[in-house]
Amino acid sequence: MENNVLIFVNTALVIGCAVMAIVFLVLPIPSKKGLNKYRISLRILAGAYLTLAILNGLLMVLNVETVNLISMPVLTISSLQATLFASSLITLLNPSHITRSYLYLQLIPVLILTCIYALVAYKYGDPNINNFEKLIQFASNPALIIRETLLLFYIFQLIYLTRSFRRQVRKYEKQIDNYFADSYQLQLPWIKYFFYLALSIGICAIISCFVFSIYMVLGFTIICTFFYIFFGIYYIQYPNTYVFIEPLIYSYTEQIEEITKIPKRIDWSEMKQQIITNNYYLKPGVNIEEMASYLKIGRTTLSLLINTKEDMNFNTWINSLRVEKAKSLLIAYPEYNLTQIAEQIGYSESSNFSRQFKLITTESPSTWRQTRLS
Repeated sequence: MENNVLIFVNTALVIGCAVMAIVFLVLPIPSKKGLNKYRISLRILAGAYLTLAILNGLLMVLNVETVNLISMPVLTISSLQATLFASSLITLLNPSHITRSYLYLQLIPVLILTCIYALVAYKYGDPNINNFEKLIQFASNPALIIRETLLLFYIFQLIYLTRSFRRQVRKYEKQIDNYFADSYQLQLPWIKYFFYLALSIGICAIISCFVFSIYMVLGFTIICTFFYIFFGIYYIQYPNTYVFIEPLIYSYTEQIEEITKIPKRIDWSEMKQQIITNNYYLKPGVNIEEMASYLKIGRTTLSLLINTKEDMNFNTWINSLRVEKAKSLLIAYPEYNLTQIAEQIGYSESSNFSRQFKLITTESPSTWRQTRLS
């Protein structure tokens, strides 16, 4: 009974991966420079999905034992998939970070170990191990030693990829807060959710190396099936977000003039007054590029001014100005609801206005108004 369910689930995984791979290959992508690596990542993902579908199909056809401690097929597939998924997600945050050398560093050790394993297993045999007694019994078997080596590399790989991903997330969030006034919807939280879900699946793959249970394999396969399908659905929607963050992506791929010292001719207090007087900060969706063009200075210079003179990034500074403006409107126009106030100060959604207001004042706009009016 369990074997029949496992075959059904594996078949669903194979079909789901094959369908998503075809979608990746035929999906039309806008011909924009910043989407070049995304376009490449789709091709790589298509290869990853097809590889997974083919390997799982072969495992079913050849009836390879799936309940096996420190399984070489599981470790090989998991390691390759970890590299490809992490690289694909990082590409969305920072296209310039993923290079050939970065991929080679992850893929070549796995391929070398797999080739050595095939030769050693052919010469010395590859024991099927389903309990710890056999693990001790075959401890000196060369094929098992290779499997254990790949397991250690896979653990190191997950740690390395996690650190690399976290660094790029922090860099992306810093960049986006220094560029957009309304960055909340551009934080791409689904990327973090899918990465940590993929990391959890990777950890489960490690656990499966020490748990000899068909139910573990069944549960693991079901989770992977849903993950691969939903990941693919979200990933192909990225161009919709790219429309908004395109200027930021270009800042990764194009060299920007480095400015570490503010020119003496620039008077920040005068510029700040110009921003407030002309209500530049109230323009919906304003970004630092537009603000710099209003002031007729470079974007990097303006960013440096805000960071040094105001001791905060562009996003925080604009929102603090908007909240101060909102306070005066909340008192002056008690008949205005929050949606009307939000529109007056440049927010397209009242929920975002409330979030920013509470973040800065620790009170909701309604509570703040009620307290002051009473």
